[in-house]
Amino acid sequence: MELGWIDSHAHIADPLFESFDEIVVRAQEMGITKINIICGTLAEIEQALSKVEGNPLFDLSVGAHPMELNALDESELKAMEAYYTHPQVVCVGEIGIDYYWDDSYKAHQEAMLIRQIELANEYELPVAIHVRNEKDGSSAIDDVIRIFKEHPVNHHGVIHCYTDSVENAKTLLDMGFYLGFGGVVTFKNGQNVRDALEVTPINRILTETDSPYLAPVPMRGKQNEPGFVSYVGKHMNNHFGKDMREQLQENYKRLYTKTQ
Repeated sequence: MELGWIDSHAHIADPLFESFDEIVVRAQEMGITKINIICGTLAEIEQALSKVEGNPLFDLSVGAHPMELNALDESELKAMEAYYTHPQVVCVGEIGIDYYWDDSYKAHQEAMLIRQIELANEYELPVAIHVRNEKDGSSAIDDVIRIFKEHPVNHHGVIHCYTDSVENAKTLLDMGFYLGFGGVVTFKNGQNVRDALEVTPINRILTETDSPYLAPVPMRGKQNEPGFVSYVGKHMNNHFGKDMREQLQENYKRLYTKTQ
């Protein structure tokens, strides 16, 4: 892999897909050398592969997002699972627990997270975990930690777009997880994320955009895209006082062992 910045978590379905080629050109001009596309439906997998199959700039992650579970039937889930042997699919994700908008099907979310952890273990893949608490800040992260204790992840994983407490960061790091940091780490009101970064070992950090959401400063308020991960990377440079590109690549390759 050429030395550069890595976007470990990006969504390229609408609205980004219509301008995908231009977005990729801009990303390469900004020094990005790897983009991990998150695919949460069969259509998104097929859409992504229509553009990137065989292109070493791209990896894919495949998994049922907790907020999409009610829209996915068993046949689609089975069809998605068949892609875990694809050479560019490096991760089961994004999967997890989300109680922010709707906590009425907690049991189903938990069952599906356990099912997908078991699939990750079966296919010897890491996981990318989505966690979003209820609006009062409770529940989801506690449930995720409990599930990990009851159903261990064998090949590690990342808590993507980490925004929770330092205490929970330490717990997850002790369990072997990496933490993904995106645009929020650059926000004026993102001190809690910077506090979590302070306790994260340098070899457990991934950078991401979560495109098209959460664009970093100085692009905040704009539609996010993979090239903007360079601003997150520059924040890491300033924080650690050195060029972080090589370290972040090592971290990514250590977690996503199938990457090319």
